[in-house]
Amino acid sequence: MTSSTGITGIDHAVIVIRDLAQAEKNYQRLGFRPTPRGHHTKLDTYNHCIMLDRDYFEVLGVERPGPYNVEQQETLKEREGLWALALQTDDARAAHGRLKAAGFSPTEPVDFARPVELPGRMTEARFTVFYFEANAVPGLRLFLCQHYTRDVVWRPDYLGQANAAKALSHVTLAVDDPGVTADAYGKVFGTKPIPTPGGFEVPAGQAKIRIIAAAKASEDFAGDPVLSYRHPAPIALGLSVSDRQAAHRALESRGVPFKDSPAGFRVASTHANGVVIELV
Repeated sequence: MTSSTGITGIDHAVIVIRDLAQAEKNYQRLGFRPTPRGHHTKLDTYNHCIMLDRDYFEVLGVERPGPYNVEQQETLKEREGLWALALQTDDARAAHGRLKAAGFSPTEPVDFARPVELPGRMTEARFTVFYFEANAVPGLRLFLCQHYTRDVVWRPDYLGQANAAKALSHVTLAVDDPGVTADAYGKVFGTKPIPTPGGFEVPAGQAKIRIIAAAKASEDFAGDPVLSYRHPAPIALGLSVSDRQAAHRALESRGVPFKDSPAGFRVASTHANGVVIELV
């Protein structure tokens, strides 16, 4: 369902990393199937994507420092981990107008394409994107992405994760003022924050933004290095799984330490380039 701002959910999450080859190995060990390495020539960044049924996440590194990756460079001076969210829409230009009417100052929509090599032919993946202003919400960089060629991006040989991950479930942020932060995200998604113990949840399409106070973060993520991140801090990425036993086997068989969480399993950020991975 399209919200009042024209945003239908989360398209993908971006995890910034310092060593792309090591990040690929880390996520393979967690039971994911990274796509082949991609290069963003203008941005001087490179990545691997983990494609899920309706959305995805990527590990993104700076290939060469340049003017178009300064924000990633600045984040990586402090930490690896969650950095940005791309948001879904069925109509980028309509969403742009609605967001401006809601008081945001996004960049102008841009249409672009990247070449994709398929068996026996070359084609293009086509998108329309625009960025929110840097301080639109606490803790994460936001941009919007409309896909026109999902069949090219969500290729069958990229789908099917050994750990049974099927979709983005939630993103967790630790903040000093959960109410203010929740209101900011609610304004983006056009939804009303829901009070929870220690914070709020903001509906984001079929996923949610989980916003918690420092005390709740310390309780939920005791001993994890993400607690040292400067607030507001994105600290966890939640993924829904189709088979909890398969997820358990995938982690156990690969020697990945994990803990039980209220809804599933939790892998420490030390095994996932600065972000706690939750399989629920």
